[in-house]
Amino acid sequence: MNRDDASVRAMNALRRLVSALRSSGAAASAGLGMSVAQLFALRIIGQNPGLSMGDLATRTLTTPSAVSEVVARLVVRGLVRREPSHEDRRRAVLHVTAEGSALLDGMEESLPERLIAALAAMPTDARVTLANALEAWVTSAGLSGVTPSMLGEGQAPAPREFAGAPFAYPAAISSTEEVLEESRPIAR
Repeated sequence: MNRDDASVRAMNALRRLVSALRSSGAAASAGLGMSVAQLFALRIIGQNPGLSMGDLATRTLTTPSAVSEVVARLVVRGLVRREPSHEDRRRAVLHVTAEGSALLDGMEESLPERLIAALAAMPTDARVTLANALEAWVTSAGLSGVTPSMLGEGQAPAPREFAGAPFAYPAAISSTEEVLEESRPIAR
């Protein structure tokens, strides 16, 4: 296999993102007992009281269903409350509780917030190029059917089938060649 510079750079950038998500996830779990996604959603709700689920999905650049799962966990923990909107009683709005507010005091910006801010700072054409390249990469790896969730929510998914081939997370892979060998069934 030809080890071109662009492929190495892309894989290293992905490794940095995964490593940063793992580190921030471990810190959030250990210190606060919550996921990075929950911390992110809590901060956005705290900064914007009265957001709807749709507004929160827009601000977090994710889907309403992914946001719904994260908010449900925050509600169960007593950090967020849902209440009917004063303008439209059929619509629920979100507020941070006193406990949630106390948790937010002095809390640093979350990794997803930093990533979204960095995307917003990029020129539009660079964002479009990045999105197109990432979507092409994910599609060619046979992962386009994986449902996106909020960054930092949940654990690694259980092994499942991608593109008709069994896929399992390898325990430890020491070289690029082993990664490629492990992923060949996916590419078929």
